[in-house]
This record gives sequence, structure tokens and C-alpha cells, in this order.
Amino acid sequence: MKRRIVILAEKKFGPLTSKMANGTIRYLNEEVVAVIDSANAGKTVEAVLGFGGDIPVYGTLDEAFRHNPNTLLIGISPPGGRFPSAWYPLVINAIQNKLHIISGLHEYLSEIAEFTVLAEKYRVRIVDLRKHKKPDLLARGIARKFRSKIILTVGTHGNIGKMTTTIELVREMQDRGKSADWVATGQIGILIKGKGVPVDSIKGDFISGNVEAAIASADGNYEYVFVEGQGTLQHMGYSAAALGLLHGTLPDAMILCHRTDIGVSKFGVNTDDLSRMIRLHEEMVSFVKPSKVVGICLNTYNLPDDKSIAIINEIQKNTGLPATDPIKYGTGNIIDGLLKYFSTYKKRIPKSK
Repeated sequence: MKRRIVILAEKKFGPLTSKMANGTIRYLNEEVVAVIDSANAGKTVEAVLGFGGDIPVYGTLDEAFRHNPNTLLIGISPPGGRFPSAWYPLVINAIQNKLHIISGLHEYLSEIAEFTVLAEKYRVRIVDLRKHKKPDLLARGIARKFRSKIILTVGTHGNIGKMTTTIELVREMQDRGKSADWVATGQIGILIKGKGVPVDSIKGDFISGNVEAAIASADGNYEYVFVEGQGTLQHMGYSAAALGLLHGTLPDAMILCHRTDIGVSKFGVNTDDLSRMIRLHEEMVSFVKPSKVVGICLNTYNLPDDKSIAIINEIQKNTGLPATDPIKYGTGNIIDGLLKYFSTYKKRIPKSK
């Protein structure tokens, strides 16, 4: 049965406040029938986000029933991942109307007794995308032996478009007839891809090992395997996932993602110092194997074209690397840079003892 998704983003629907909703609308648009947000009721998704078309926004779930949804998606990814208590009645209403529930929160809805009892009664599923279902695995360093060329998206901050960049790069590579796929590592990517490894829900010791295992399942089947990045090395809250991904992937190349409107973070870090971030990521891998940042993808969602292009040109001049906003201008120049880089790159695979 095809999913018909209604997204719950009550009083949170917007470019920066409904990450789960936004990624789903961009990449699973044909499955989304409505959004619930009383603050934007009467508008279309396009009017709120600037993309997504004429999907309607309603103030209540009952209004959305006219579109015959069969799935309710929790459309936010807040820091800490707690489920808003005010949303309990709406989820209960959804279950009683036989809607399956999908959540990407850290708080598992499938472990809330009130929901599980009702889900069993009405024969619906509650899917927690962040629930880690595989065994704990320690890293073995096998990423050094991967045959595929591994490309990791890394970032200067959280919520800047690493997943979007990953998907757009893979699409461009595939459009050129290249053999390419990607590994999802966050709840939104897992929903879109249909599988993946939720790195920020795994015990710290086992992040790298689970990332290795996820990439290993694709290794050799594709010439290029892209890995969705998470967090950033310079964020006190999200650095564990970022470092675990870096060491589990041991990438052959990296694409740095950056949002142009953050500047100095709440930790006092200058996120605009791209040269420093490039050096940091390269050094974190180089003690094991050579790896380079070969392109920069920007999120200039709130800037007009003239300012976006000016920033892109300035970054290209300062770093010597191709740069783009993947959504506004595509990723052609980044893929050109990757292919040029790999034309002379020698993958050093250690000999087995």
C-alpha cells in the first residue's frame, strides 16, 4: 500500500524548525498529502518553505482526513528529541483512525504504553526511525580496505544540509551514468532511503563500527559511495556523531557543508572559518590514510541570488575549491571536482597479514 503521509509540525513548521517535515516534503513529495500546523493553516507548503508545491497546511488532523492519509509523521527533530506532551491527543486520534505512526525522535513512541496498547487494538505500526536494532560493533578499521570510493559530507554546524547535499551529489553522479549510492545515517535519511544507521542513537563506542558495517554492505557494488554526515566536530553537543562517522568512514574524499547565516556559534566558534575546518577534517583522517576536502556546498536559503553568487565566488577564491548551493545551482562543479580528484587518487589498501 502506498503511503499517504500527513505531517505533524504544530507551531513548528518553517525553514529551520521542522527539519523532518522539510526533508520528507523535498524528497518524498508524492507521498505527502497534508501538514498540520495551526500557525500556518490555510497556506500551502510552498508558501511556508519556498518549495513543496500546493500541499495544504491545516490546523487540525480532522481537516486532513479528507485526503485519506494512512500515516502520521512526526515532522520535527528538536534538540534532545523529546516528544511534545501537547501532541499526545493528536497521536491518539491518528491511531484510532488507523494511521501508522512514524517518528524520528530520540524518545521512542513505540515504548509509550498508551500508544502501544492502542496500536495493537487498531492494528497499526509505530515506527521509530532512530531505534537502533543491530548489535553493537566496535570499529575494525576495515574502511581502509573498501574497494568503492567513499565520500563523506561533513559540516561546520548542525542543520545545514548535509543530507540534502549527499542526495543531490548522488543524483548528479547517477545522471552522468556513474555507479553511485549513499548511506543514510540520520532519521530523515533513513525514512527517505528506507534503511540506514541512526548514528546519534548508538553508544559512542560503537558508532564507528556500525558505520563501517553499513558502508561494507554497499562496498564493491558501486564505484562511488556517499555517506550522509551528522553534526560537526566543533559543536559540543553533536561532535560525537561527527567524529564517529569520520573514523568509521575513513573517507577517500570529503565535501564540506556550510550555512552562511550562523557566523559565531553559541559556543563562540567562528563557523565561517572554512580553511580551519578543512584542515581539521583532513588531519583527523590523515593519521590513518590520505583524504581531502574537495568541494564546498552552501546553504544560502535566505539570500537572493546576487548575494549567494557573491559568497560562492568569494569562497572559491579563498579556498581554491569548487563551491555551490546544491538546491539553487546544482552540484555539477562539485562532481567535476570529485572526478578530477579521483582521476589521480591512488587508493591505498593495506595488505592483509
